[in-house]
Amino acid sequence: YFLCEFQDFKGAEHIGRLAIGVLENLKAKEYLSQVYICTYGGIFGWIRNLKRNLEPLMLGYQIGMQTGDIQHAMFNANCAIKVGIASGLNLKELERSIKKFGKEMIEYKQTTVYTQMQPMAWAVSDLIHSTDENNMERNSLLKQAVETNSLVVECDMYIFGAFVAYIYNNYDLAAYLVQKRRELEKKMSRKSFLFGLIAFYDGLIFLAMAQKSSEFEWTSEVSDVMSKIDRFVQIGKSNNEHKLLLLEAETKSRLGETDKASKKYELAIAAAEINGFVHEQAIANERAADFFLRNNDRIKASQHYGRANHLYIQWGAQGKANNLCKNIPF
Repeated sequence: YFLCEFQDFKGAEHIGRLAIGVLENLKAKEYLSQVYICTYGGIFGWIRNLKRNLEPLMLGYQIGMQTGDIQHAMFNANCAIKVGIASGLNLKELERSIKKFGKEMIEYKQTTVYTQMQPMAWAVSDLIHSTDENNMERNSLLKQAVETNSLVVECDMYIFGAFVAYIYNNYDLAAYLVQKRRELEKKMSRKSFLFGLIAFYDGLIFLAMAQKSSEFEWTSEVSDVMSKIDRFVQIGKSNNEHKLLLLEAETKSRLGETDKASKKYELAIAAAEINGFVHEQAIANERAADFFLRNNDRIKASQHYGRANHLYIQWGAQGKANNLCKNIPF
């Protein structure tokens, strides 16, 4: 974790592999849960495809429960949910896991990690069901987090809230939540990067606001984000290649470079499919559809909206799919 903070990912990977090697050589099963949360829940998430970390994290959870290391077992479970969201795991499967882990966290009095899981639980629920039934609970948790100075929980509420707001095309709310997160980060000893996902959504939100208002100053913000994502591509191509391509497509669209934008959208969609990020393939298709509609190509727009709808359903985001169908402008 410490080396990742300084973006020394090669050094972090080397130490992570050493830790796993020592663990295996000593057959120190009682420490597996602790080692796995740091390696597969942190270091390796940057370097290799995120989905490859899910099975080890679940093993960390299972071994922790078997050996009595309940706390680290639950940390592994919580991280598996976070990686599952970031990698586009089916949302209905995630919802079932959240309910299962939530019950165990309460049973074993793991209240801290249970509270940390709630922002993700609400994000998953919103994408599946598209309801506002948890607003009162959310506001209560946010108030509690602020009053108790629980910066991680408060920050995660802004992070996952911004993700959901963007996906539902509520760009004003998404931008507001990004601003709240950035203000909060000034008080925090370390920022959350979530394997590049936060920078990616920041860029998408800034570009969406730029499309909405010509007065929105976006150039420097997006340039900074794209520099970060480009660096992340060098570290873990399969996790970030399509993200960078989509940001480039949106930038070209904003600048009026329609031919280049069209090619970038198609490349982003193809890369997301190859790398197994169904949710970001859906987002890329929706953004491509918006682009073609703005440029009066209703046939291509219709094709991409249809693909986006299919992919959102495949992801398990029925609420978003329903919202998309209601708001397609033809």
